[in-house]
Amino acid sequence: MQAESKKKILVVDDEESITSLLSAILKNNYILAIAHNSHDAILKTHEFQPDLITLDISMPGLKGDDLLPVFRAWKPHIPVWVISASNEPEIREKCFKKGASGFIPKPFERSYLLEQIETVLNGEVQPAQISEVILDEVELAMSILERKGLITEDEAKEEIKNVKSRLNN
Repeated sequence: MQAESKKKILVVDDEESITSLLSAILKNNYILAIAHNSHDAILKTHEFQPDLITLDISMPGLKGDDLLPVFRAWKPHIPVWVISASNEPEIREKCFKKGASGFIPKPFERSYLLEQIETVLNGEVQPAQISEVILDEVELAMSILERKGLITEDEAKEEIKNVKSRLNN
């Protein structure tokens, strides 16, 4: 696979052992970026422009399942797959309700992970359902990017306007 045609994956997990494992599995077929917390995930989503995000639920600060609706409202074209040790049916259902494109329980088989990632990267992502509840979280994400100087105030306002527009449709 040529570098130009490789898809980009953002791996979000606070455990270095998991990010190292995912890197080892994915690095030959994909371009990777790693984020170890939700704040870093927001920054890297903006800078890296991934084709797919893998997301852990249990992280310090903003939890992965709270970050899910932010990604789905802000970047609805990017599929987000939860990879988590929390495999209870109610946790899985909650993640899907918040916009997860898929769910892979830890521990996972290498071949299963690769198959699921290929499936989602080759398919079309369905638009996320956006609710008023997450608008504040999207505004917070935009303020983080603005404070870091990655976007201007006008760009932040435009992103929020786009999310509000999708909310009203």
